[in-house]
Amino acid sequence: MEKALFIESVPRLFGMLFLPDPEIRKSTAYLVIHPLAEEKKSAHRTLVELSRQLYRYGYPVLMFDLRGCGDSEGDFGTVRLDEWLSDIHVAAGLLKSFAACDRMHVVALRFGAFLAQCYDRKHPGDITEHVWIEPVMRPADYLRRSLRHKLMKELCTGGAVTSNRDGLLQNLQSQRSIDFDGYEIGSGMYLDFLSPGYQTDRQAETENRKRGLLVSVSLNGKMSKSLQEAGALYPEMKTVCVQMELFWNKVDDTDSTALIESIRNHVTTDSI
Repeated sequence: MEKALFIESVPRLFGMLFLPDPEIRKSTAYLVIHPLAEEKKSAHRTLVELSRQLYRYGYPVLMFDLRGCGDSEGDFGTVRLDEWLSDIHVAAGLLKSFAACDRMHVVALRFGAFLAQCYDRKHPGDITEHVWIEPVMRPADYLRRSLRHKLMKELCTGGAVTSNRDGLLQNLQSQRSIDFDGYEIGSGMYLDFLSPGYQTDRQAETENRKRGLLVSVSLNGKMSKSLQEAGALYPEMKTVCVQMELFWNKVDDTDSTALIESIRNHVTTDSI
């Protein structure tokens, strides 16, 4: 069964539930956490195809939109990280209820993996295993790089740059929101990115023995710096490199067969 639904929370969250028939249903369910802003839109098809592949193998899956994103209610421009962590908690509860599962695993892409890390610290033991695809480890650095790409895009498409990165970051620090590829980024979110409470405590994380899979996606098939950092923090997680286009940065559809097969092979081989 594939079912579109609204999770009756405040605000309401939109989700897509993939629930196999009881006779083939596994006792492990997967919660999919999407990336940020325009990356979510570009990656949607790949995450749907991955969810359907897990579903075909008997795993219950829930894709959902964080508040202010996609078809969920809420204001993207004013949302705070704790609110998104609350959304994950609500979605996880719904998935466990529908799937009647013993274990919940997470599939998270890019910024979604950063949220999964934060959630795991706040709700230890709730997530049994993680599958992270090109995880964002440092959100403030990620935003700075994304703003640089935004300005380069302005130059390529319009022939001129109407703003500068330092000025945009100064706006955020001065309690003013900025436009980020058509999405309003609020100052509260940026301050959360800088808050010590959301920074990775390396000593604590090395004691937090996460299990699962780290997936690097690159054009040359080599492991990214972000994935190397994640692998150093969580040595018990397996790593795999997939050579393909960066599908979360593209407007056109990308063939994600290699990525999906890598994750499926890990899931079915390890029986997770």
